[in-house]
Amino acid sequence: MKNNLRIAFISGFRHWRIVLLVYLLQLLLAIPLAMQVWHVLEASIGSSLEINKLLPGYDHTVISDFLKVHGGSITPLIGQLRWALVVWALASVFINGGVLATLVKKTPTWLAFWTEGATYFGKFLKIAVVFFVLFLIWTGATLLPFLANLQMNLESMASEKTVLGYAFVLLVGWFIGLIYLNNSAIIAKTAIIEEGMSTFQGIKKGLIFNFRHFFKTAGIFLIFSALQLLSLALYWWLEGKSGMVTAGLVVVFFLVQQGLVLVRVMGRVMVMAGISIFYTTGQTVNPINSPQQT
Repeated sequence: MKNNLRIAFISGFRHWRIVLLVYLLQLLLAIPLAMQVWHVLEASIGSSLEINKLLPGYDHTVISDFLKVHGGSITPLIGQLRWALVVWALASVFINGGVLATLVKKTPTWLAFWTEGATYFGKFLKIAVVFFVLFLIWTGATLLPFLANLQMNLESMASEKTVLGYAFVLLVGWFIGLIYLNNSAIIAKTAIIEEGMSTFQGIKKGLIFNFRHFFKTAGIFLIFSALQLLSLALYWWLEGKSGMVTAGLVVVFFLVQQGLVLVRVMGRVMVMAGISIFYTTGQTVNPINSPQQT
């Protein structure tokens, strides 16, 4: 596993061109929505101080009054957001497919990214739909029963600490399920790229292989996720020490924020690299897992 982590870390830096391209694509997707939000806020709220009332924290009365006054401007924006999410989801399928294919085939070029993303888009879209359905099923099985009975539990149980403890355990279990589905999807796509499996065979392979090696694949995911959280905590610490109190610091922290986005993208690339490498090496070491045997 240490060797896989080392290779994944190196692969992330070797694919810096892909990381930069993904960052630019995400920026292009975010800019139109951000501009629309800016125009709505500027036209509706203008230079008033009403939005400052929302900054201290959640206040149901303040939010209700805000929506009554400016709801006519915000509602169309929410409608556009639904379409933006659809576009973002389709773009994510393409981007993740292009990134993973360049990792598996070791071709960290922009041309390979576009070519491979288009080649596997159809199969990876089916995989995304299947795992999204599995995500909904898992969420419904773990969280919905608790949320539906939350009020009754608060009234019947002797202490709210018991309810919070139960909620914490459920959230941990829910998060573990998300890790399993995420890693299984990466393995399924790797199997399709590496071995030419069909979509159904890849999904089956991903779920079974990840079930057998869950702790190792989850370890890869958590290690690189921890690095991203560490960088985020460092940013919060720096902001807390100085803050954006001058024009120069605003520019500095803006650049630091963009650097954090790049770190997040590179972390995602490293997670894909680590899990796909673990799968391919596991297939080589354990011939019983070959596609002919499954």
